Amino acid sequence: MAHPRQIRLLPPELQNQIAAGEVVERPSSVLKELVENALDAGATRIRVQIRDGGQSCIRVSDNGSGIPGEQLELAVTRHATSKLESLHDLNDIRSFGFRGEALPSIASVSRFRLSSATRDGEGAVLEVLHGRVTGQGHSAMPAGTDVEVTDLFANVPARLKFLKQPSTETRKCADLLVRIALANLHVDFELLNGERTMHRFLAGEDLARRLGSIWPRELVESAHSVNLEDGLFSVHGLVGDPATAQARADRILVYVNNRPVQDRTIVSAIREAYRGRILGKEYPQAVLFLRLPPEEVDVNVHPAKTEVRFQDEGSVFRIVRRAVVQALEAGSVLAPLVEHPSQLSVSQVRPVLPVTLHPPREAAPAPPGNDITTHDRDWPAKFSSSAAAQRLFEEPPGYQNAPETPRQAPSAAPEPEPRQDPGAIRYLGQFADTYLVLAGQDEITLIDQHAAHERVLFHMLRAQGSRGDRRPLLMPLEIPIHPAQAALAQEIWTQLDGLGFSLEFSGGQRLLLNAVPALLTPAKAREFIEDALSNKARTMEDLWAVMACKAAIKAGDVLTPDEALALIDSWQGLPDRNYCPHGRPVAQRWSTGDLEKLFKRRP
Repeated sequence: MAHPRQIRLLPPELQNQIAAGEVVERPSSVLKELVENALDAGATRIRVQIRDGGQSCIRVSDNGSGIPGEQLELAVTRHATSKLESLHDLNDIRSFGFRGEALPSIASVSRFRLSSATRDGEGAVLEVLHGRVTGQGHSAMPAGTDVEVTDLFANVPARLKFLKQPSTETRKCADLLVRIALANLHVDFELLNGERTMHRFLAGEDLARRLGSIWPRELVESAHSVNLEDGLFSVHGLVGDPATAQARADRILVYVNNRPVQDRTIVSAIREAYRGRILGKEYPQAVLFLRLPPEEVDVNVHPAKTEVRFQDEGSVFRIVRRAVVQALEAGSVLAPLVEHPSQLSVSQVRPVLPVTLHPPREAAPAPPGNDITTHDRDWPAKFSSSAAAQRLFEEPPGYQNAPETPRQAPSAAPEPEPRQDPGAIRYLGQFADTYLVLAGQDEITLIDQHAAHERVLFHMLRAQGSRGDRRPLLMPLEIPIHPAQAALAQEIWTQLDGLGFSLEFSGGQRLLLNAVPALLTPAKAREFIEDALSNKARTMEDLWAVMACKAAIKAGDVLTPDEALALIDSWQGLPDRNYCPHGRPVAQRWSTGDLEKLFKRRP
């Protein structure tokens, strides 16, 4: 039987190396700790130099308050710090560092040199090798601190082999410094890779200018400003236009009390604000700064201090979402097409050569189960309940009893067309049986008819809430389901009933539809239920979006001019018309200047 080992205190060098496993993950971790120390010291000028991705050398120089010479050795002692004095201070953290672990952890896995001066010419220097002090002395240097870290992880081969290529580590160091620079606009930053300057940020620049040096110019120029205060909470920054959304989340930068963090609550609130404006697989750009009382957030979650915990996550989620929504609504890209819908009329329809304008004609018989037919006079009423739209489909008084007049031959001299308002929007026709083409005085607009109709129907469904009209079926429609789908159906049973479905279980493996919403044919209703039970829709908003998609006209459906005008009139009156419920853009607009650039008529 083996004898149990005695409990004993670990040597300081081993303690520091264990701590370094959490604090010093890679060169960018070292850079973060050193730059944040400089900011805590009140520096207004920080210069960073790296070599070989930071593994050979990381040097950070600043003009901060400095460290007294007699305290340099204490600075590399574990749990020694000038930023906390009592337990009360831990609940009111206003500095970046506070744990007293960074410098001793870094010094335990590198060759470490710390020089500092509180006044010009009166400095001191301390040298440490793998956690052991090897030298001290005086140094004639300007006020501030200079830290040089070389041969990082030379004594920890296991950690060294996990480092990436120098180019990758260099990029991570650069990204880290950029994130810090965006939150400290009053500080002058310079990053050098060897002797080459990678980034230079001058003190006093605004956020957009600093962001413009690292992001494409068009992203920054189209960004929306965020600025919201709610009591002790505030949110400010910039968010990208929905049209510039991308497939990756690497341009969502979040700060809490100026500290760069990774927080799911804030990111979820940002994405929720873009819901219905971008696709589910897309991510917006955002640089957001959340300010709140220090006692409302716990930053002492992990030694790296990139994670935080909020006392009231719900409040944080709501204020961030509201701030972003207000910014997006205030900076809507697409302005109204016309000031008064009455300006858009059938008399203004003019066919042009590149666009096929479909004249009224007898439509072919609709296929069985198709709930949208161009020959049905009630069909356009789906677009809107607005009086302007409905008037387009009303027959003039006495039309039914009017005597039929013989068709007359055209005269030799046609009557002149009525004078057009130069500021009015003209509907030119339907292109590819999918896009509605409109022209103004100095711009042209394409509208996706399916996306526009989706938005109109979604708005109608949301307005009626859970009072959906239903249509009984002569024979129940049977849908086989999996046991997991049966459980999901029970979860959303009330929502489905509110939409107009009458459902019942049959034997546990089948779902019977006794009635379907008035907007859907039985075939579309079946598709809707299958999509909803495939976990594509859980909330009422999701269900409305799926139903609007199923009921809307499709690409390839031919519209008469009257039908197209009614759709445009209904769509342009909506407050959130720029995107369909799933986030696809509804309209694209090109000005005369845009077309001149496209055809290279001007730069």
